[in-house]
Amino acid sequence: MKPIVFTFFLFWSSLSLAINLPFKVTFGDWVQGSLLAVELPVPVQVWVDDRALMVMANGRSVLGVGRDATQVVIRWQDTQGVMHHHIQPVMVRVYDIQHVNGLPNNKVNPNPQEVAEIKQNNRDIALQRKTRDYFNAPNFPFLWPVSGRVSGVYGSQRVLNGQPRRPHFGVDVAAPEGTPIYAPDNAKVVLAHPAMVLTGNTMLLDHGLGVKSIYAHLLDMTVKVGDTVKRGQLIGHVGKTGRATGPHLHWGLSWFDVQLDAARVVDRPLPAVITP
Repeated sequence: MKPIVFTFFLFWSSLSLAINLPFKVTFGDWVQGSLLAVELPVPVQVWVDDRALMVMANGRSVLGVGRDATQVVIRWQDTQGVMHHHIQPVMVRVYDIQHVNGLPNNKVNPNPQEVAEIKQNNRDIALQRKTRDYFNAPNFPFLWPVSGRVSGVYGSQRVLNGQPRRPHFGVDVAAPEGTPIYAPDNAKVVLAHPAMVLTGNTMLLDHGLGVKSIYAHLLDMTVKVGDTVKRGQLIGHVGKTGRATGPHLHWGLSWFDVQLDAARVVDRPLPAVITP
């Protein structure tokens, strides 16, 4: 079995190196849930899975790889107007899937009023994730926004009474109520909702080029919509608002509507204490 796996990786590597992509990857890798920072040496138009990249004047851009992606389709038009096409293979991850049976129905299916509120909450977040008007280049790696213990990971999923729930698209960090939360990078506050059904006090930061981060179950929020925050600035405190069994921060990351693994944009283990 080992020789087969080794051969696969050689094949995957050769595919990755066999073509001159229109950009250089400066951060991240081709793994499910990853965000990649790239630099374009010449001003060419690039599409990733049919989404045009937002590119800074200095050639910096970003792209994301979805939780279940097995490949990324990259197209670009060179300076002579010639179109190119490349299928980039993606490393597949194994996610934790938990089956829980015998639960009361009210623990599995919300009531109609809650369903309506949850749908509206999701629309509000989705609308902000679609925006493309903030031309600012994120700085990688990001800082951890909070100190504590990782209690939930990206990509995991529960099947309740045989009904698959949405995958968990964030990193959960358990910490005492009131623990400070800091901005992991420069950003603009685009959403600050005081009472979402599932996530309670919820904040969404726009880091630029389609990259946004979400903070859920907050005790409070020390910034408001429209504020510009600096890397390391206090933005709120850990709470247990919404559907939470204990105080913790749910920290999520997205590139437009592609939800990514926030733990892959930091370069160090979660610290016991954060000193901004």
